[in-house]
Amino acid sequence: MIMKGKKGIILGIANKRSIAYGIANACREQGAEMAITFLNERFEGKLAPIAEDLGCGTKLYPCDVSKPEEIVALREMIARDMGEIDFIVHSIAFAPKSGLGGRFVDIPKDAFDIAMDISVYSLIEIVRELSQSSQTTHLY
Repeated sequence: MIMKGKKGIILGIANKRSIAYGIANACREQGAEMAITFLNERFEGKLAPIAEDLGCGTKLYPCDVSKPEEIVALREMIARDMGEIDFIVHSIAFAPKSGLGGRFVDIPKDAFDIAMDISVYSLIEIVRELSQSSQTTHLY
């Protein structure tokens, strides 16, 4: 029970086959209290049963990382419902269809920029915002 007494947030669960789900399930098995996020209403319905299975209950929050105001709102919801958190799991990846076909060297710059913003830079934004009201000690 190495996570007993630890609280955190998991971003990027798509379904029960996703890496983020496996991490969340392992954290649950080790005693962690967690919240999870969903991208939009379409995903909220898919993730509600997963949140229940993981013991997150009502700690299922919207967060489209392409919208800074949703990251700020996430910080406020976590602070309200969980107080300080100990860990963040960022398992978000996205690329537009125009960036997924053909040779890597032929990816359009705009598709590459979107993929890097969502899949990479959003980690920095999440950590920056969530650490403003927390003593987050681990980053995975």
